[in-house]
Parts: sequence; C-alpha cells; structure tokens
Amino acid sequence: MKRMISSQYFSLVALVFNIAASSVNAESINTDRFGLYVVVDDMDRASAFYEQLFGVPEFQKPSLVGFEVSGGLYAVVSRETYATDAIRGDTMRAYINVADIDEAFLRTRAIAPNRLEGSAVIIEGPFRFFRVRDPDNNVLEFFSIDQAPSDAQ
Repeated sequence: MKRMISSQYFSLVALVFNIAASSVNAESINTDRFGLYVVVDDMDRASAFYEQLFGVPEFQKPSLVGFEVSGGLYAVVSRETYATDAIRGDTMRAYINVADIDEAFLRTRAIAPNRLEGSAVIIEGPFRFFRVRDPDNNVLEFFSIDQAPSDAQ
C-alpha cells in the first residue's frame, strides 16, 4: 500500500512539473516571495519543533512564527487566531528540497523519531524522500533528486 501511495505521489509531482513546463509562454504573476503556512493548535510546542528543524525564526509573534527556508517563508499560525475551521493535520503538504537527504533524515530522526513515516529514506527512480509529521500531524516531505550521470558534468 505504501509503495502504491508513493508511486501516486511521484506521478503527481511529475504532472506538476509537466504542467509548469508546458505553460512557459503563459504570462506569470509577479511575485516577491513564495511561502506557505501550517495551522497548529499549540504555538509554543510547534515553534519549538520547527526551531529544531529550521533554526531561529525570521520573525515571531504570539500567533504567527515565520522561518526562512531556501528563500521562502514557512509560517506557523495559530488555529484559534487564523483558521478555526482547518482540519487538524491536513492543512498543507510542504515538500522541501535538501542538498543531503541522508543528513536531513538523520537530523530529523534525532529530533522526532516517533514522527517519521518510515524507517529509511524512500527511493523512487531519481527521487529520494522521507516524510515527518509535526506535533499537529501536518506532513513535511524532504526530498532530493539524484542527477543523471550526464547532468553531473
């Protein structure tokens, strides 16, 4: 079952890349920065978890904490303040490209061993990834894409 879900997820990612590639001629929206947020119930608990993963926050307010992640903004927001109707644990699916997937896995396993979805990095073709759940059950996916031998030169 897990293999089938992983394959479906890989297919979804490939579809997104194909759609993006086919819309190159479309006029894009002028943007300044990409960001996403995750809704949590306990700001103190979630902030501590994400500080262990991402380091010192870029900014911190009582109901909103923001982390710089690869030039983007990863925000943690209070359900009570911003999203009372959000479904717990399924408020977003972040996927974060990392330079060293094995190092990221080892660090995450040290921080949150009981929150990992699996005991090892999953390999599907050139994609290597693992998933971890935050204290509010939201899923983060860390991934890397192995270069083909011709791409490495």
